[in-house]
Amino acid sequence: MLNLQRWQTIAVIAFTAIAVLFALPNVLPAVVLDHLPGWYQQSRINLGLDLRGGAHFLLEADLRSVLNERLTNFGDSVRGELRKQQVAFKDITTEQGKAVVVVLRDESQRAKAIEAIRNVDPSLSVSGSGDTIRLAYSDQDLFRRKKEVIDQSIEILRRRVDETGTIEPTIVRQGDDRILLQVPGIKDTTDLKRKINQTAKLTFHLVNEDMAAAGPSAAVPPTTMMVPTREGMQELRRSNPKAWEEIQAANPRMSPEQICRRYQPQCLPVLKRVIVGGEDLDDAKSTFEQQQGGRPIISFTFNAAGGRAFCAATRANIGKRLAIQLDNEIISAPVVQSAICGGSGIITGTFTTQQTQEQALLLRSGALPATLTIIEERTVGADLGADAIHDGTVAALVGTALVILLMLIVYGPVFGGFASLAMMVNMLLVFAGMSVLGASLTLPGIAGLVLTVGMSVDSNVLIYERVREESANGRSPFSALATGYERALTAVIDSNLTALIAGVLLFGFGSGPIRGFATSLTLGLLTHLFTATIFTRMLLAFWVRWRRPTALPI
Repeated sequence: MLNLQRWQTIAVIAFTAIAVLFALPNVLPAVVLDHLPGWYQQSRINLGLDLRGGAHFLLEADLRSVLNERLTNFGDSVRGELRKQQVAFKDITTEQGKAVVVVLRDESQRAKAIEAIRNVDPSLSVSGSGDTIRLAYSDQDLFRRKKEVIDQSIEILRRRVDETGTIEPTIVRQGDDRILLQVPGIKDTTDLKRKINQTAKLTFHLVNEDMAAAGPSAAVPPTTMMVPTREGMQELRRSNPKAWEEIQAANPRMSPEQICRRYQPQCLPVLKRVIVGGEDLDDAKSTFEQQQGGRPIISFTFNAAGGRAFCAATRANIGKRLAIQLDNEIISAPVVQSAICGGSGIITGTFTTQQTQEQALLLRSGALPATLTIIEERTVGADLGADAIHDGTVAALVGTALVILLMLIVYGPVFGGFASLAMMVNMLLVFAGMSVLGASLTLPGIAGLVLTVGMSVDSNVLIYERVREESANGRSPFSALATGYERALTAVIDSNLTALIAGVLLFGFGSGPIRGFATSLTLGLLTHLFTATIFTRMLLAFWVRWRRPTALPI
């Protein structure tokens, strides 16, 4: 149990050397870093928002448009159900974000109409009299739906801003329709604002071929909407820069139909009914097409439900155009040549590599359920900054010195020295791990590091006490060490595993500073298992073979 094979010893030494290599950028001066490769310069621990400041945004969600869209879809479903139940109606209209109004042709069919509507959505309250039926959400249901939209927006923002889970942004709800977003270390907010402003809503619609053939002067039926094409918007940008600037300034509040009606770029009439939506996407990634000179494209994969719906839609509409709408533009409208049942596809267009990478990230994160408008933007100064870093460093150094002193007093210079060396290697491994992950160090993260200092020698204490017992029972030094390690191993693993579970749960369910604490704690526990059970054992094995003691100085 005590001896390590030669390859194991080499692996431990190599692993420690690599950790030193990745931890070095955190202490090397800028003059030296400038002469090193870019990837190595970036392998550093980031300071969190409370230590170095960052970007601050206050976002407002356009809940009215979300509710209006849902009511419009509900109105389409009601229209189909009434026709199915043979209930005649004059008109079905949507009051902006408030209610759906159904006007019947025959007042005597009111009860039958209400029953049909209940089949579509029983949660809406019914009011009105005579031939008019007004359908609206109750106050309680309206509050719940708004809360769901904000909660979903927060989660999607978190995925977009912090896909790896190591940046530790602060994203919290403020009021009924606002979200506070703070991201540490951000100086140029251009890319961040682009991620926020894009809804990345991917939908597939059938083109209304009858209206497309009739020309732009044809009346738009209730089931159809006009959406600008990407080529049309690019042409508008070249021919009318002022109009383009007005659209960008009004976005994201200007709908595609308003853009088509006011600025008249090239538009396509598409059916409002969504064949497949972005919520059915399993994955999206940036890649290159094998033909067409290797141009950048976005490949995507549907889940099982989305794959079946896409397969059924393409099988039933061979020869028709299927419009791919991304946000407020139709990026492609290919003709369906055959049923597409593989559950995957590609999006082509005039993309750059950076655009495909950003769009793939946004699609992976999911579509924002509501358009977010930045109503406040500013730079956040460090709340604690240099004083917090100084105080945290002092606390860590004092704590480390006291732990080393205690171990030397209790277990002597040999065993106490080995445990102290293992503790310092443990901290080195934690810094290396955080550097590789690009994790952010917050003030709670510093607390996690200080806690790791104490926990680093905890397992050594368990092992050493077991070795003392075996030595007191008359075992030889080598046998006492080997047996002590073997019998203490279960207790070491159990104690660290329970703490590790707590750290993983904190990281999974926490956010912001909580994740900072969980990151340093979890990394410390994982590396601690290595240093306590392997690294210290290797040192003791070297010492025993070198000194061949007749008694253990413990």
